[in-house]
Amino acid sequence: MRWRVIGSGAFCPVAVSRRPGQITLFARGATGELLYREWESGSWSDLHSLGVPVARIEGSALAVPADWQFAACSGDPKRIEVFARSPDGDLLHMTASEGEWGTFECLGAPATTSGGIAVPLGLVGPPAVCGVGPDRIDVLAVGQTGELLHTWWDGKTWSGFDSLGVPVMQSGGTQRSVPLSGPLAACRCGADRMGVFVRGSRGDLMMKWWDGTRWSEFVSLGWPEVPDEIYPAVTVAAPLTGPPAACSWGPNRMDVFARGSSGEVIHKWWDGRDWSAFVSLGMPVTADAEPTPLSSTGAIAACTWGVNRLDVFTRAVDGNLYHAWWDGSWDHD
Repeated sequence: MRWRVIGSGAFCPVAVSRRPGQITLFARGATGELLYREWESGSWSDLHSLGVPVARIEGSALAVPADWQFAACSGDPKRIEVFARSPDGDLLHMTASEGEWGTFECLGAPATTSGGIAVPLGLVGPPAVCGVGPDRIDVLAVGQTGELLHTWWDGKTWSGFDSLGVPVMQSGGTQRSVPLSGPLAACRCGADRMGVFVRGSRGDLMMKWWDGTRWSEFVSLGWPEVPDEIYPAVTVAAPLTGPPAACSWGPNRMDVFARGSSGEVIHKWWDGRDWSAFVSLGMPVTADAEPTPLSSTGAIAACTWGVNRLDVFTRAVDGNLYHAWWDGSWDHD
């Protein structure tokens, strides 16, 4: 069996590992509350609620709701950093430390100046986040004009929002800008390198890379190919139908997951030299005598807690949340 049910009534999964053998899984409940459960010593804990997530603004008694999708990372075995976006586009941040859950704080938003007055522009999509060690967190998000924005924590303070530009597409011998429009995924690949992923406008997987010194331009990693329905000997592009999730277990490995054209979960990885082809992990199935496939829906979550270990989560059309893991094989009794 590849996909196993681990819950129902949970939406928008987010997975993070603080240390080997441990996973914290966040999800949105049916009434908007922030749910979590933990995997440790080979089993899952009960599902716990942290209530409806809101942020407090310094100097104000007002509460600001947090929009889903969330993002999370951990560079410390005792801490988890959780990020979200407010309805007005502010970046929100919460820390969980040694089992104590904090509250969301507002980190602000990118802004422009008009007549000497700062005018917030806001983030237009959910953040992506990755960290290395306790003193470095990188947050990526899409800005108002479709550019990629970057802010980071250096252990003492948050930087301002830097614009990393808009993807450029080559078309008919000319270049044109193609604003970002979908949720991002990001992961560290060792201490100095970082990959940012997004579903492109053509349904392809796009990547931008930090090599420790500079950012690359966005490049296309292509899309899955399937046999043509009329001429099966010919393959045709099968665009991705959902945003990517990404994780890395070391400096020479990155794994990316997304939803394929038939509702299956698609996997592509980098081994330090080359990118693999897209490989299908299939989809959950019913427990009937004649199992029926259940398409993935919504966001996919992925994390790793060590070499040769991957954990992937998806919600299927039956309303259940499913888990598959790689420990040398995707299939388990």
